[in-house]
Amino acid sequence: MEFSFEKVTLKDLDTLLVLAVSVNEEHVVPLLDKQGKEAIRSALKSDIEQVINTDVYSAVKAVIGNEIIGYIAWREGNYIGQLYVKTLYHGFGVAKQLVEAMKTISGARLIRVKASIYALGFYSKVGFIAMSEEQSINGIRYVPMELTV
Repeated sequence: MEFSFEKVTLKDLDTLLVLAVSVNEEHVVPLLDKQGKEAIRSALKSDIEQVINTDVYSAVKAVIGNEIIGYIAWREGNYIGQLYVKTLYHGFGVAKQLVEAMKTISGARLIRVKASIYALGFYSKVGFIAMSEEQSINGIRYVPMELTV
C-alpha cells in the first residue's frame, strides 16, 4: 500500500476531527466507563483543534490520493498527543510509519505516550515499554509508555 506523508494544515481540521471521532467511537470509547466516555468525547474536539496550532503541536498526515487515512500529532517535542488511522487501514503499517515519520521529523531520543487500552498492543509491537500500570483520569484509561530511539 502506497501512501505519502504531508504536513497537517488548517484545511485538514474537519477531516481530522471526523477521523478521530470515528476511530475513538469504534475502538476506544467502548472500553471506558460512563465517566470516561463523557470525558473523552468532551476533550476530543478541543484537543484536535489545537493540532493546527504550531506553537503547541507538530503534525503529519498519511494520504492516499486525496484521502487522509491517518495522522500523528505530537507536542513538547516528543509526546504523542494523537495518533489515529482509519479502521479500514488498520494492520497495513500506517500507524507504524507515522511513528517513524515523527521520529525523523522531531529528532526526539525518547518518545512518550499515554496509550489507550485499545492501542497497547500496537505500541508494544513497535517498541514502546510501559512505564507503570494502567492509570485513569476522569475515567479515561491509559498506560504511560516510552520508546527510546
